[in-house]
Amino acid sequence: MAHDILARRVEIPSHVPPECVVDVDVYEMPGADRDLLLPWKTLQDSSTRSLFWTPHNGGHWIVTRGRDIARIYADHENFSSNITIVPREWGEQFPLRPTTVDPPEHRRFRQRINAALTPAVVRSLEPTIRRLTVNAIEGVRESGQCEFIGECAVALPIGVFVHLANLPSDIGSTLPRYAEEPNGDDGAGDGTPIMDRFAAFVRPWVLERRERPGDDLISTLLVDAGVDRPLTDDEAVDVGVALLTGGLDTVVSSLALMMAFLAGHPTHRTRLVEDPNMIRPAVAEMLRRFPIMTKGRLVKRDQVIDGVAVKAGDMIVLPPLHGLDEREFPNPLTVDFDRAQTPNSTFGNGVHRCPGAHLSQVEMETVIREWLARIPDFGIDPARPPKMRSGILGTVLQLRLQWDPAATNAVNS
Repeated sequence: MAHDILARRVEIPSHVPPECVVDVDVYEMPGADRDLLLPWKTLQDSSTRSLFWTPHNGGHWIVTRGRDIARIYADHENFSSNITIVPREWGEQFPLRPTTVDPPEHRRFRQRINAALTPAVVRSLEPTIRRLTVNAIEGVRESGQCEFIGECAVALPIGVFVHLANLPSDIGSTLPRYAEEPNGDDGAGDGTPIMDRFAAFVRPWVLERRERPGDDLISTLLVDAGVDRPLTDDEAVDVGVALLTGGLDTVVSSLALMMAFLAGHPTHRTRLVEDPNMIRPAVAEMLRRFPIMTKGRLVKRDQVIDGVAVKAGDMIVLPPLHGLDEREFPNPLTVDFDRAQTPNSTFGNGVHRCPGAHLSQVEMETVIREWLARIPDFGIDPARPPKMRSGILGTVLQLRLQWDPAATNAVNS
């Protein structure tokens, strides 16, 4: 992303009421380096108003009420996914099928993804997920400390994709690093945008499976099911990149936020140690409490939201606030493993709801189960607190954990 595009502020359009204007930059949320969600929650609680407008990043609306967030996610007829990132110019530079495709065209992509990630496929992955998880934990258990992101979390989603796509086991090391700047401005990849580098990774395998299909993720995307137009090579590359990236940063950052919470809340942690059957509802509850996804939508038709006119062509941003809205969830900032599970928008809503949501939850449940079985008592290194970064996907950059190696368990694999 060019810095001049990112920094671009615009004049306030005539249809924006002055009382709706706020000075909010989704990429520079104050305090997000320590708590990704606090600045969003502060905005939500700052007013009874649920719709704001900011001149940052080309100018866009921000919806903060949970019910509106869920409704807009599901309403593809009035709010298009053709552009999901602000500023609009950046979103136009990085279209990615099927993420930026609306129905009915979206259906032909989603059918193939659903076929590749059926419940049966996810169940078949569980031994691989456990093996990858155990290997990572055992690699750090006796050291008494780790940087959880790089030493444990990243290997899991990459390993799962490699297994699903039937790629060489060591090829994951050639992928772009987790949490790189999207446009390569951090010096990685010689300035090549990260999505272009992911596409360069996936494309040779699409071409290879086109010639020699097998029983794997990429071949499933390419198969001619006889019900619609087969995917082209470019389309298959896009879908492969969407699956790879969707399962990388989201899983790693969500898992890191859960581990940071458990590290600082021994009562919650002890309960899961004593009753592992609680891990599944606990993960669901922590996903509600620690969402990370902020998505944009392009307004297709003039709308009225919270009494305010929103015009066709406007961009609207949906922050990670549905699960934190007290109008939808009592005491939303409290993590309650006994809370009745009700729908939230952590994985989105509607036709674009994350197709890998079930797989992601299984991965997170496995990590927490296997970690607590081996390292039941741990905390955050007080000298090196977590580091985070706001953005379209809130990112945990560093999470340093520590524990007493003598108090760990050598569990038979």
